[in-house]
Amino acid sequence: MKQRTWELQEQDEAVVASLQQGLGVSPVIARLLCNRGLTTVQKAKDFLNKSIDSLYDPLLIPDMDKAVARIEQAVAAGEKITIFGDYDVDGITSTSVLYRYLTGRGATVEYYIPNRCEEGYGISRAAVDRIRENGSTLIVTVDSGITAIDEVEYAKSLGIDTVVTDHHECQEHLPDAAAVVNPKRVDSRYPFKDLAGVGVVFKLVCAMNRRENLQKTIDDFAGLVAFGTIADVMPLVGENRVIVALGMTRIEHSKNPGLKALVARAGVEHRRISASTIGFTLAPRVNAAGRVGCARRAVELFLTQDPLEADEIAASLCEANRVRQEEEDKILRRALAQIEQDEDFSKHKIIVLAGKEWHHGIIGIVSSRLSDRYYLPSIMISFDEDGVGKGSCRSIASFNIYEALEKCSDYLEKFGGHALAAGLTVRRENYEAFRSAILEIADSQLTDEDLSPKINIDCEIDARDISMDTVMDIRYLEPYGMGNPAPVFLCRGLVIVDIYPLSGDKHLRLTLRHGNLTFAAFLFGHSSSQFEFLRGERIDICCNIDLNTFRGVSSVQVVIKDYRESEKQVAQRERGRALYARLRQGELDGAQAIAVLPHKTDFVAVYRLFCSKQTPDTLSMTARLLSTIDHGPMEHCRLRICLDVLEEMGILNMTVDGDSLQVTVNHIEGKVNLNNSVILQELRKLAFHS
Repeated sequence: MKQRTWELQEQDEAVVASLQQGLGVSPVIARLLCNRGLTTVQKAKDFLNKSIDSLYDPLLIPDMDKAVARIEQAVAAGEKITIFGDYDVDGITSTSVLYRYLTGRGATVEYYIPNRCEEGYGISRAAVDRIRENGSTLIVTVDSGITAIDEVEYAKSLGIDTVVTDHHECQEHLPDAAAVVNPKRVDSRYPFKDLAGVGVVFKLVCAMNRRENLQKTIDDFAGLVAFGTIADVMPLVGENRVIVALGMTRIEHSKNPGLKALVARAGVEHRRISASTIGFTLAPRVNAAGRVGCARRAVELFLTQDPLEADEIAASLCEANRVRQEEEDKILRRALAQIEQDEDFSKHKIIVLAGKEWHHGIIGIVSSRLSDRYYLPSIMISFDEDGVGKGSCRSIASFNIYEALEKCSDYLEKFGGHALAAGLTVRRENYEAFRSAILEIADSQLTDEDLSPKINIDCEIDARDISMDTVMDIRYLEPYGMGNPAPVFLCRGLVIVDIYPLSGDKHLRLTLRHGNLTFAAFLFGHSSSQFEFLRGERIDICCNIDLNTFRGVSSVQVVIKDYRESEKQVAQRERGRALYARLRQGELDGAQAIAVLPHKTDFVAVYRLFCSKQTPDTLSMTARLLSTIDHGPMEHCRLRICLDVLEEMGILNMTVDGDSLQVTVNHIEGKVNLNNSVILQELRKLAFHS
């Protein structure tokens, strides 16, 4: 894991003051708005406004009028309509929303979700054949279809019209469909380009339901639209922010049996549902259906009106998620083994790995974990026995993976996606050429600075600001997500009071103190063996502050994103080293000698550390870690004096290499009188007789 650079954002104090006064908000909120580029009162008001009046006219999206007309024609004529969706959460929620709306209109509707393992992404000729067999004369794609030129043409040759609704990047040519609804079309006048697939479906339903029924459309579907938008990691700005905000309130109080059952089975029914709850707890369970099982099962979850059936499906999705986690860990271990064996790994700026029959429903998650671990773009490809490789790509902010794949398209069967996530198909005979090409692109394009992970810190706060008042203030900025991240705060000089492992030492809860104020903070995905600090030491933290509600009781929750040794502690240790150097050179004055003269309790604490049952006879530690003893932090110079005295008296042997100490305890019979130490005698003489 690369060490992350902390970047504390600077604000124009005049702008902060203007926002604070013009909006009547706290200084913290004003700074957070400023950090998001909302430097005028009007921009900030527009951002904070989450009413339905902020939604755009859906007819501004190209071909929306054609899509509405063709679907209305099918509904009126009793044509059979097949909704073709994708197997991820965005596709599942898109399918569910449109199916519920059309069946509510009395339409004859089927839905088709391709099997990830057998069919892969997107519509195929085989799928078109099956849809023809069921008697459909209209296909409506959701969250897919923008690159299905040949497949749409094939459907047309069979007498089947297609309405494409999608949000993925458009290529030069569009399918010859009855309508191609995508806000990213080059001819689009739609003001907001970053709708999720389910967001495009929502706009379609709004267009069909007319403006006067907008409130009902929101009441009926906004919860699922918010769920899919968050799960697809779309930027929560602009219209997405409005849609998600409207949907979140409906998720918490949802009457949908499927959503209620999922929340209950995931164990969050008594907690506040936030965007992170959906993204990290609920969405993975829905995604698991498409990754290791059947995505139709997830659609059924959102469509059923039977609470018992909903609970049964939710339980099966949770089990599928458990299986997914096991398979994910297995593939990750294999991927890491490949990386360790690759002598050239450090020479390149993108990870490209291939394996035989890796579960390609899971390699996307593993790719994401590799990108997080190494802060590099990553591509994982799984080849089947026929030599066809399905790949998942994840990227970092400074590298557009979709554009990179475009430059390598001669070696690919197909590809699609976004700047940060994409999929591809490549044949084995073209793999090495593709790998060489994408390595060359990444190596030439990415700089060392691009590959240095950063944490953008919104502002520094005092520990006293970690309060319910601050939490309630910053909730004005919700929902958080891509494009509108949860605020990150810097808090310095916190003393570690306690370290408590959670969930079998997968996570840590720290008790931290600043002055007389003590609070708990959580460090997720971090074991006690990975945490190199001890009780009594000081750390600085970057953290999120949130509201945790459980069984109706609300409290402030601090989640640590990163930590490091406190600058105050570093400075203190450097002063201690300088004092020790002056001591060895005979340059200490009487006041300094008094300050570093060890007390009896210091010797006892050091000796007990070495004689504890948990400590081996020979102990290697850094002076920093050793300076924290049971009774509290020990100044560096005083610690070194204790060790020198104990070595002088034959109690231990010590080897010093820079900041590292190797200590061997000698087992001595009887008591040792430390007052006989020449070192102590000389130090006391200097302290009290100078």
